[in-house]
Amino acid sequence: MTTVCSTGPDANVVDTVVVGGSAGGFNALRALLSELPADFPAAMVVCLHQPVQAHLRFAESLASHSRMPIETAEDGRAIDPGKVYIAGPDRHLMIGADHLHLRRGAHENNFRPAIDPLFRSAAVYRGPRAVGVILSGLMDDGAAGARALSRTGGQIVVQSPETTEFPDMPQATLDAVPSARDVALGDLAATLVDLVGASCADQGKVPWDIGMELKITSLEGSDMESERKLGTLSPFNCPHCNGVLWEIEDGPLTRFRCHTGHAYSIQALNDAQEEALDAGLFNALRAHRGRAELVRKIARSTRNKTSRKTLEARAERIREDTELLERIITRRSGAPRA
Repeated sequence: MTTVCSTGPDANVVDTVVVGGSAGGFNALRALLSELPADFPAAMVVCLHQPVQAHLRFAESLASHSRMPIETAEDGRAIDPGKVYIAGPDRHLMIGADHLHLRRGAHENNFRPAIDPLFRSAAVYRGPRAVGVILSGLMDDGAAGARALSRTGGQIVVQSPETTEFPDMPQATLDAVPSARDVALGDLAATLVDLVGASCADQGKVPWDIGMELKITSLEGSDMESERKLGTLSPFNCPHCNGVLWEIEDGPLTRFRCHTGHAYSIQALNDAQEEALDAGLFNALRAHRGRAELVRKIARSTRNKTSRKTLEARAERIREDTELLERIITRRSGAPRA
């Protein structure tokens, strides 16, 4: 998937809009779609972070607010102008030369589907023909993908943080792509109408690193020898698979990726480490409680008084450690995350 975009009859026209959002993004997308005309001359491909249950009826719930047809994306589906394709649950949605890809690659920024793979695919296969739009959301998924799309000539538009329910995601994209347009929600539709259908430059050669990261997400035969060229080994392990993480310096962004494909912004890595540490502490608490009870049970069945006292003392030490773990968990629960 590392070839440049096609040179067909529409190769010099802006004909693709990719959209990403998270918390508050559904309401923003609904408002945007309600303002776009039925003859909008571009395909729109959308990835919003949603629970699985919400994904199942996502397209249906948006249909009444859109003049354009909306459908849940299917692997191999042709990309037609004037239609909206929505990412379904548990698969990354990406653009190919003239069709959609669904891949069960590793989570990126703790999400699948994630926004970065969609935007990265648009960078490879659309470049100047694409507009990337980042809507309301927490954290910073989409910032790296928007930077990749910008590097291949695509235009980036973000919902103005002042008009979002959650400004983190648009602000992260503005920080990553200084040339991005900051547009109020009420003006997004008009901005897109102005941009799509316009002539654009030919796409140049796709940077190697963008193509390689797309191959990793697409499960297309990348290898550790190639992947390590993306960055340098870090002292951190992947919270998902415990593999070593490569640290990638991407302009103003610091990112991480392991050889199985899990990818993180520095904020997403912090969040994933917090969750992994929390799970580890509760696992340790469960193990200590079970261990203390088992040692007590052995002590009760032991006839030798000396052995029984030794076992009871060991059970008491485990109980003390259990109380210490409980205090650590309680203390952490009241502390704000970094």
